[in-house]
Amino acid sequence: MEHNMTPDDALSPLDARDHDILTAISEAAARHDPPPQGLVDRVVFALSLELMRAELASLESQGPVAARGVDPVTTDTVTFTASNLSLMLVTTDVDGGVRIDGWVTGGGVTVEAHCGDARFEETSDVTGRILWPLLPHGPVRFLIRPVRHDQRPVITPTIEV
Repeated sequence: MEHNMTPDDALSPLDARDHDILTAISEAAARHDPPPQGLVDRVVFALSLELMRAELASLESQGPVAARGVDPVTTDTVTFTASNLSLMLVTTDVDGGVRIDGWVTGGGVTVEAHCGDARFEETSDVTGRILWPLLPHGPVRFLIRPVRHDQRPVITPTIEV
């Protein structure tokens, strides 16, 4: 049975045939053009960032670095900068995860590493040094809470470790 659509059909409620068509389109999109992995997490993060009114640090540099030792170790160096501070990180693969050595502008600065739903908080020493001995592999972003209360928190873009 053929049905010729009229302008009034657009205002009619969806019927079973409409639901079948929408289901087929959804399945085809999921199979052939799925949303990027982590999209929902990035959207939630972006909305949370706006709500926090935090400053977003920019990624200044990233690159592999060879570390000397008994066994060759590959490390990555990442530097983030914001208007009032910077955060430099050196990541090193260790058994079961990643060690991150960091330096932040100033001592006594609290830095949180956000890995999925997990949060790992550390405070820099008087020289700005900070250490996470073992974080899981995967996406991580950092929330930096300056010591001075008149400065906004700073959040970094997500990186893969």
